[in-house]
Formats: sequence, structure tokens, C-alpha cells
Amino acid sequence: MSSFGIHQIGAVRIEKEACYIEIYQTYTPGLRHIENFSHVYVLWWISMRDNPKDRSNMLATPPRLTKPVETGVFSSRSPARPNPIGLTKVKLLKVENNRLYIDRIDAIDGTPVLDVKPYLPGDSIPVDEIKLPEWFEHLKNK
Repeated sequence: MSSFGIHQIGAVRIEKEACYIEIYQTYTPGLRHIENFSHVYVLWWISMRDNPKDRSNMLATPPRLTKPVETGVFSSRSPARPNPIGLTKVKLLKVENNRLYIDRIDAIDGTPVLDVKPYLPGDSIPVDEIKLPEWFEHLKNK
């Protein structure tokens, strides 16, 4: 196996009235034209689950199922995984300097942000073309 480095480019900020991604000054030139997109993907480090136990866990039981099913970690969105990387598609509400104001994110205040990528029309798949295991079928209606 090889190893490599990842640089934190910012942090999630959650305040009483706002949720935003604060991009560090070094990386703000990379925000040029981001305001022209309605949605972006945010890749973030699940720092609260970055420990040897969670990184070695290969099985997970997805939450909010009608009947619990233990599945492989790569078949779930479990935060306990070999590389605790989170991915969330968010609505970009506005951009002010180095802050990307977003509608919501499933991370906590202070969470390290690894990358931001624009959401493009080709990124979505029509619901009728999606194949899911039976325990996730209820998500097609959301």
C-alpha cells in the first residue's frame, strides 16, 4: 500500500442562523465562479470517527431502516470506514468572500473540509434507472 497527503482547505461552520463552509485564505482563488452553481459537493473528514477501531470496522447497519441489515461498509454510508471521508451534495445559497453559505450538511461545526466540487447535470441518475438493495428501496421516493 502507498500513502499520500491530504490538505484541509477549510472547515464547516454551523451557527444559530447560518451554515457555511469557510475556505482558508490560501485556497480562496479556487472559488472563482463558484457562485454560478446552484449546488456543490462537499468532501469532508469525519474527524470524530478517525480512530483505529472505526477505521478497521468493515460491517455496518445503516440507520433508519424498517428492518436492520448488516452490510459491508462499502455498501453503506457508515461514518466508520477505512478512510473517514464524508460526501454531501448541498444547495449553495450565496458566496461571501471565503464563505460558501449552504442549506445544510451532515457534519458538525469545525469539521475539516477536504474539497468542494460543482454539481453538474450529468451527476444525477434518473430514479427509474437506479438499482438499490431492497432495504434502501424506500429512498427512491425521497
